[in-house]
Amino acid sequence: MKVGDLVTLSSAGRKLNMNYDLVEDASYGMVVGKENIKVISVRWFKKDGTLLYDWRQPRNLYRWELKRFKKKV
Repeated sequence: MKVGDLVTLSSAGRKLNMNYDLVEDASYGMVVGKENIKVISVRWFKKDGTLLYDWRQPRNLYRWELKRFKKKV
């Protein structure tokens, strides 16, 4: 994944208890940085396009917790 890609939580990421706020409130995220090969920084958005947490730093997630966002037709 590259900076600027849109992502969502994968099924493995949804099952983790530490991502419960993203499962409930977030619709999609944008990759804003890569800490290393395994960790990706993501800024999360609600369904209407507003920031989920404007006061927070981007969330760092493992690559296996994310998948590319696919537009629903």
